[in-house]
Amino acid sequence: MVPKYDDDERERPSWREIDRRKDRSRHVTPPPRPGRGRKAEAERLRQQALKAAESLFAGKRGRPEYQKTLRTLEAQRGTPKFQATAKKFLAEYGLPEDWSTLNLLLDYSDPEVVKEVLQSLRALVKSRTRVEQQGLQGKLRTLALTTNNLELKQAAEAIIAEI
Repeated sequence: MVPKYDDDERERPSWREIDRRKDRSRHVTPPPRPGRGRKAEAERLRQQALKAAESLFAGKRGRPEYQKTLRTLEAQRGTPKFQATAKKFLAEYGLPEDWSTLNLLLDYSDPEVVKEVLQSLRALVKSRTRVEQQGLQGKLRTLALTTNNLELKQAAEAIIAEI
């Protein structure tokens, strides 16, 4: 008679192996192997030390308060509170160095600050992507069309010509 299933031909684990498998939990990670964890831990500590050193040298801009104030400034863009928040931000932290915050400050009402922002953007524009440059061009065109200050209009047009 031919067997119905081929169970007899396959290898079956012993009862001892079955018990071992039951005792092992799949949800618990095995203990780390010696040697591997040391390198990962050393790298993690090195990254933490670098981050701490960068925030130390960043001064006020490395603190969490700076990020919170920056998020508030971004949230109030286009609202009546933006001018007051921008004034407070500039008084406390000075002119920012990053691209997105400089673009944000193009909406500020003080022409002297906007001139400084334009100079900072002019220095950064060559290192930006084409899409970012096009975004800046559009913003500068709007600024040139809407401003009453002749110097701002000329500075914006000069940067547009450079891009």
